[in-house]
Formats: sequence, C-alpha cells, structure tokens
Amino acid sequence: MNFECLANELLLDIFEYFKIQDLFHAFYDLNYRFHTLLLKQFQSYHLDFKSISKSDFHLICQKYLPSIQNQIISLRLSDDKYTPGQTKYIPTYFPSFLQLSQLRALSLYCIESPKIMEKLLIEWHQLSYLTYLSIIKCNFKLMVSSHTILNSIWSLPQLVYCHLDGFNGSWTIFDTPDVTSSSIHHFSYQNGCMQIDTFYNLLENTPHLRYLNTQLIDYSSSEKEFSTYFLSLTRLNLSTRINTNALTFWKYLPNLTCLKICMERFYLDGKQWEHTIKSYLTNLKVFHLCMFFSISGIDNIEDYINRFMDSFRTSFWLEDHQWYIRCHWEEENASSGFESIVLYTLPYAFCSSEDVTQLNCHKSTCPDDKIYNSYDHIYFLKYIPQLQSLPFLFPNIRHLSITLPIDDRLHSIIPNLNNIQILTCYIDDRYDSIENELQSIFDRLPSLHTLKLQYSENKCTIFSNTKHDSIRYLEFQVYTFSNKDCEMLINSQLGQQCELLTLSIEHHDDLLKLVNQLGNLRSLKLRASLEGDNVLTSSEEELNDWLTLHLPSKCDFRLDYNTHVSYTIYIWLQ
Repeated sequence: MNFECLANELLLDIFEYFKIQDLFHAFYDLNYRFHTLLLKQFQSYHLDFKSISKSDFHLICQKYLPSIQNQIISLRLSDDKYTPGQTKYIPTYFPSFLQLSQLRALSLYCIESPKIMEKLLIEWHQLSYLTYLSIIKCNFKLMVSSHTILNSIWSLPQLVYCHLDGFNGSWTIFDTPDVTSSSIHHFSYQNGCMQIDTFYNLLENTPHLRYLNTQLIDYSSSEKEFSTYFLSLTRLNLSTRINTNALTFWKYLPNLTCLKICMERFYLDGKQWEHTIKSYLTNLKVFHLCMFFSISGIDNIEDYINRFMDSFRTSFWLEDHQWYIRCHWEEENASSGFESIVLYTLPYAFCSSEDVTQLNCHKSTCPDDKIYNSYDHIYFLKYIPQLQSLPFLFPNIRHLSITLPIDDRLHSIIPNLNNIQILTCYIDDRYDSIENELQSIFDRLPSLHTLKLQYSENKCTIFSNTKHDSIRYLEFQVYTFSNKDCEMLINSQLGQQCELLTLSIEHHDDLLKLVNQLGNLRSLKLRASLEGDNVLTSSEEELNDWLTLHLPSKCDFRLDYNTHVSYTIYIWLQ
C-alpha cells in the first residue's frame, strides 16, 4: 500500500512514533496535505532536546517552533555532556514558557542556569495543563532555597507526576514543603533521602499520593507515633537504612498493595516480616524484598544461613503467598571477620547485578530452584570468571562490562547478545591480541552503540582495523592521548563515524584536529591536566579566550574545573 493512501487519522497516529527532527525532515513541505497535517492537525509534539545535534536543535527552534508552539505537549531541556551550552539559547527560543500553552510535561536535565528556574518559578503556575515534572541532576545556584522551590512545585494546581533526582545539587535531604498538594499522585525522590519525620510530613502534605519512590535513612532507635493513617498510598518503592525498632511505621500505611524495599545494614528475619505484614499490611499483594547486611562472631556461617532461612519457610511464605527467597553469602571470609549476606525475594525485582554475582554461595526456599534462575530486571552486568559457576541467566543485559582477555562462554549466561548497546572494556596491559579479541566481541554485539575503553598502555592500534557499523559513542578512560594516538583515531572507521567522544589529551593542537577532522562529531568531552606548559594548562580566563579564538564559530563550549589538578572541556559542534 502507498503511504499516502493512509487515512489522516492513521498518519497522525504514526507521527507519534517519530522524533520531531525526523518528522519534519521527512514530511515538512512534502506537499500541501502533509504540510497541513504537521502544522494544523497534529497536536502532540514532543520536544526532546537531550542528545540532539546542534544543527537539529537550531533548525527546530528557528524554523518550526513558531508554527507549532501551541501544539507542544512535552519539553525536555538538557545541558549535559552531549548538548553543552544548550541552556544559553533557551531565553532566545523560549522567552516565556507561557508560549507553550498546551504543555503537559516538562523535564529538566543537567540544567544549572538560575535564570531558567527563576522564570519557571514565576510562570509554571500558569501552565494550565502541566501534569508531569522531572528535574534530574540540576543545580540552579539560586539565591532561594530548595524548600522554596519545593513549595512552588507543590503549589502547581494540576501536577500529578513529580520526579526529582539530584534535585538542586548532587545529594540533598528532602525538606517537606509547607504547601499541601491535592493533585500529586506519584512522587519519586532519588539521589537524596528522607528521615521518618519528613516521610510522614510529606504524606500529610500530599494527601492523594498513591505511589512513592524514595530513600529513608533514620538511625534513631525509638519508635515514633503519629496521629494520621495514610490511606491513599498503595505502592511504595523504598531504600532504607533505618533501625528495626522504628519499623512500626508500617501500621500507618494500611492500604499498601505493592511494596518494593531494599534494606541496608538493618534487617528483619522471616518471622518479623510475617508479623509486620499480618499485623499492618493486610492488603499487600506484591512484595519485593532485598536485604544487605553483615554479621560477625559466627563460627559456622552455613548453619546460621540455614536457621535464618528457616524463618522464611513457614506456611505464610511457602503456601499462602508463595513468596520464595534466595540467600547469597561468601563461603569463607576470615580476613575481615564479617560475613556479608544478601537475601531477596524471587523473582529478583532489582537492578543491581552485584547482589547476585559477588558472593559465591547461594540457596533458596523454592522447591524448584531453577524456576527463578533468570534475572530479567538486571540491565548492567560486570562479567567475572566466577559467573560460570552460577546457574543464572541474564537475558536483558543492555550494558556489559568485561576485562580482556575473556573466555568464550559469554553466551551461556547472556542468551541474547543482541540487546547489548553499551560495552565497557578493561584491557589487561599484558595482553597482546587486543584488536582481534575486540573485533571478535564486536561481531557478536550487533546493536552496540557505545564503547568505553580503559587501559594504561599505548594500545591505540586497536583502531587500525577494528570495525563496527553502529558504534557512535566512544569513551576512553584513564589513558591520555598523544598526537599519534589522535591521528590514529581520526584515521579509523570508529573515529570517523563517532558522534559523541570522551577522552583525555596532552596538546591543544589535538583538540582542533579532533573538532575539524572527525566529520560526524557533534559532542566532545575533553579531560585535561593543569600540569604542564601548554595552553591546556592556562588559567580559566586564558583558556576561555583561546577556545573562543580558535574553535569554529558555530561551536559552543563549557569549562568545568573538577579539582585543583584537572578540568573538563565540553564542546557542542554544529
């Protein structure tokens, strides 16, 4: 069937699956019909400026934005390593966020501009349809406090979903807003924590909250009494470091139907959990538990494990709910005097692979232990030799970390290598056949998009003949590139098709070579040392002047001084 024979309604549905830049590249000014569909009838534009090329960003904002601003329903702004300098254009293209009258979702990623947040604090209450807000890895450097920003967020009249991660700094203790929100139903607070008092204040000021994801840290040993039971909360995803004496707070959450909890340092045995659930969480249907803890003074660790697991073998666990658990421990760890133990419910519902792979002994309460040997929720895996002794499978790995050389049994634990998009590779300096080994791995990973290499010796000959058609992001860790290394990278297939590049260099001339000779490069992150006598070790002002003078005029850059001995240059290319 000819594509143009499709009904307008179907075409509008298909448009939903396109990135905006691809949508306009394909259909803008194609003919009158498609022009009308794009500019008049399509009402669901999503502007996602994370990882966008600089040319596409300016094209969209200059040519298309004025015609579709009332049809934009989501906007994501980003000033991360892929789009450094994007923030400075926002006041030009978005002089007022009120021009996006239909905006429903707003996401801010790695934004450090105080002007953007100042404008939002004034304007976002007038965005009548704003129901979703996400702020990730932002540090607005405002004169006003985080508490003031939270009060403003809690005052948004239609907000339903709120996700804060690294909000206004790398790690922040949540400060409960004074304002009550009657609209927020879902709230996630990550890269920060709450204390129990704050946790309850949050629930009091968000009376219709249904889902909460956060970290709870409270070392107080006394039980705390509260006057309110929170009936709206039904789903809770919690990471905790709280004294077990404080765990009676469950009685204030009687309507929980889904609980996912990861406990560190403090733990409960099966009988304690059984009592808690029977007494306070009678509506609980879904229960995912993971506990990390250490013990000392144990003569026979396996006897201790058996006794501990017996508390999870009652009829409540095995028959009433069929909530089976698996326990991992180290067979012998006499050097530290502490025994590390990990226990979790099956199937494993968490994303950390270290919980499963770092300890060499395991057993479960499931009658058929093989049923739950597939770890479907783990997306990152560090491949280590002892994995071969475990009967587990990891079918959904997206990010694989390996050390070369590697054995040929990778497929036995990762049955679907087609899913792997990111490869982190640590190269043993004593190993000579790097290029052939790496090419062999590439040939088994057809969907690979990102390659991260860490080595200390001059092994850049791997780029001479190593090829992979889909790799677009290269990151080199630890090693510092010489002039020769940069030349080899420029002349390689991987270098010429690279769009996002991270590495360390010695000489300023190499910076210009990479910018001018890597034809597909759109974002460059360079690490440099303050030691030495070339321009890369100049003062911030001198370096800024040099970059302004020598970089192509269409490049944007940002300098971040990490420590007193190093800094990072971020460059966004046209």
